Amino acid sequence: MAITLSSRTKVSEDLAILLAEPLAKGELAAGDPIASEVELAETYGVSRPVAREAVQMLALAGMLLVQHGKRTTVRPEREWNVLSPSVQAAFERAGRGDELRRQLYEVRLVLESACAGLAAQHASTDERDHVRAIIERTTQLAASSGSLERFLELDRLFHGLLYSLTGNLPLSQIAREVQGYLASSWESSKLTESEMSESARQHEVIGQAILSGDVETAKKAMDHHIRWAATIERVDPEPAGS
Repeated sequence: MAITLSSRTKVSEDLAILLAEPLAKGELAAGDPIASEVELAETYGVSRPVAREAVQMLALAGMLLVQHGKRTTVRPEREWNVLSPSVQAAFERAGRGDELRRQLYEVRLVLESACAGLAAQHASTDERDHVRAIIERTTQLAASSGSLERFLELDRLFHGLLYSLTGNLPLSQIAREVQGYLASSWESSKLTESEMSESARQHEVIGQAILSGDVETAKKAMDHHIRWAATIERVDPEPAGS
């Protein structure tokens, strides 16, 4: 099964996803060896450097264990970096996309509630003005039944701003990576006008809590918002701490 050549990096990425798919399906268990670079190159019609790069990508993502002088083997699923694009693509191809989205929404419940609380605690006057401006634009757009594409852009801006206002770089980065994967399915859900209006209303509640510095209300409002957003995608995250 040859892969069409575009660039070596792109082909390596494509091959990494193909190799990761049977792992995500559970067709290979932890500790099982995979084919050698030579065998992979022959099977997929690529060069050995491409095969090597693909294997290294999956090793960096925690899916494979590469040991000098030994066969490359599969690592336990609990060690996989599911924020890696290759791993996420493999989950989708393996039919486990909904499972991954549900788990990531569980993560969002924890991360984004914390982000909202920290934003309420740390935001400066200028930053609060920025929050106010975004929620006003979102509310106006929803009220006028404006462009869905523009609405989703404002949604990303709102959440991204809150991550930035936490003052916590690791938390902000992790939240962005989790939200980034979910954004594509959120966009494909085709929000109705009533859902746009409800989302805008929830953003306003969160935003007003941040503007007033009300940490607990901001956290609770964000928790409610994430749970509601999960229903739009028909995923059902478990309550935090359950």
